[in-house]
Amino acid sequence: MAETSDATADVVRRIRWISAGAYVVLIIPVVIKSGFQGFIGLTCAAAVNIISFLWLEQIVGSVLQPSPRLRAWKVVLRTLMRYALLGAALAVTIIVARLNAVSVLLGFSIVVVGIIGEALYSMYRSLAN
Repeated sequence: MAETSDATADVVRRIRWISAGAYVVLIIPVVIKSGFQGFIGLTCAAAVNIISFLWLEQIVGSVLQPSPRLRAWKVVLRTLMRYALLGAALAVTIIVARLNAVSVLLGFSIVVVGIIGEALYSMYRSLAN
């Protein structure tokens, strides 16, 4: 069981790193093409996507692994803070980058690029063995 959780943690870690790398690679053409507005659109959309990914990862991890009972007020406070952060990032994405659909769509695809990168890495490793 420990090997499975270590392997899962490695996969999630690689998805995070590949997503961060994709953000760095995509930010250069977006800034050249769209300037600061494109930068803000890509950054906020990527933040929304990554927050959602990390939130989903934490929920799945807590559901699949038994843990001691959490205090209700901590869960509520964490949930409200996440919604506030998610709402702020979405508001900036809509208000500031409303005319720059390309940067917003690229930002929303950051985690997808990370997952595709992990799939390609896994295929490469399985074919190499």
